[in-house]
Amino acid sequence: MSDHNERDTFSSSWGTVLSTAGVAIGLGNIWRFPYMMGKHGGAWFLLVYLVIAVAFGLPALMAEWSLARHTRRGPLGAFERAGMPCGRLASYAMILTVLMASSYYGVVVGWVLYFAVTFGRGAIGFAPPGDFGALSGSLPLQACFLSITVALCGLILFFGVRRGIESLSRWCLPLFFVLVIILLARVLTLDGASAGLHAFFVPRWENFSSTTPIAALGQVFFSFGLGGTFMLVYGSYLRDEEDIPRLAVLTAGADVGAALLAGMIVVPAAIIFGLPADSGPPFMFEVMPSVFGQMPGGAWFGMMFFVSVFLVALLSEIAAFEVVISALVDGWKWSRSRSVLLVTITSALLAIPAMLSLSYIEKSDLIWGSTMQPVGAILVVLAFAWCLNRGAALGQMRRHARWPVPTWLYYWIKFGIPIGIVSTLVFSWVS
Repeated sequence: MSDHNERDTFSSSWGTVLSTAGVAIGLGNIWRFPYMMGKHGGAWFLLVYLVIAVAFGLPALMAEWSLARHTRRGPLGAFERAGMPCGRLASYAMILTVLMASSYYGVVVGWVLYFAVTFGRGAIGFAPPGDFGALSGSLPLQACFLSITVALCGLILFFGVRRGIESLSRWCLPLFFVLVIILLARVLTLDGASAGLHAFFVPRWENFSSTTPIAALGQVFFSFGLGGTFMLVYGSYLRDEEDIPRLAVLTAGADVGAALLAGMIVVPAAIIFGLPADSGPPFMFEVMPSVFGQMPGGAWFGMMFFVSVFLVALLSEIAAFEVVISALVDGWKWSRSRSVLLVTITSALLAIPAMLSLSYIEKSDLIWGSTMQPVGAILVVLAFAWCLNRGAALGQMRRHARWPVPTWLYYWIKFGIPIGIVSTLVFSWVS
């Protein structure tokens, strides 16, 4: 019982919602979601995505948080305490996954910061915005912005859950939505905005295929931050009186809302200026700077765009660091300050290959993101629905819940969600 009483927790429901939403909202909401809508049928993809978010995303979120609150552990300890065979091995696999993913993700977050700074310099007339070629070809420049990023992560995490993660989330998320709404208002006043919105939302049956539901399922797990790492460690910080179903709905709603708002900005803006709106990963750093370069007052709006992206990307990187830090604190009994220092330095060193090679980032993301993230989600479902007894599992989901949690939901998590995850994993490798 001492672990339950001594472990730090979020201080309030509002702070918890902002913290968990800060993990879910990230780079995938800005470039991946609009790209997926364009590739898979526009509004048809959106409809399928919303159905799958409710059917798969919400129950999976509830399972991760329930497992974490029951065990009061992140990846290191949660699987073992649930009684999973080889639980320690599964824990180390997920910790390695998030450590490797945070290294190349930190490089990308540094790129976002670079464009925020260069557009800011352009806004005050000091220098024109930079370009991605100059950034990706310069190791010192990338190292500079990576160092700032990981230092900010370390500084925030030094203060712990309430004074660090929760405090930052309390102002980052509202500021993000304010900036995004300002940007949306600007885009909607451009000539041709209605055509751009039509291109984003119009249902295109010819782009809908048998792979669309699988693609939507993969986007849900990617966007919600599921996978036995981020949400598992944040779930271990939930208060006993936290309403998990309500928290899942609010977190998912904020995530989907952010994706839609971002899509309503970037797709119409790109179309208005005759630039490709479906270029996938290069969109953020090659197309959007060109969009703002052609827009009246574009330096200011470019700065706001990249600052807003940096805020949510930083929160996701902080969550990745916290996964490893919690493992050192829980498993090895290290102090938080020592753990923060080690994780910050290690992540920066592991990022060197990512700064030297774009193909390294792509291959690493295939391994640690597209593959290991669904594997982690499967491990969570196994631990929650197959290792915990049904009473304990349902008891956590039902604790202080305002809405009834039916028993059939437990069996859906136990059987339905694993099938969906395996399908996503197979699809990602085939494609």
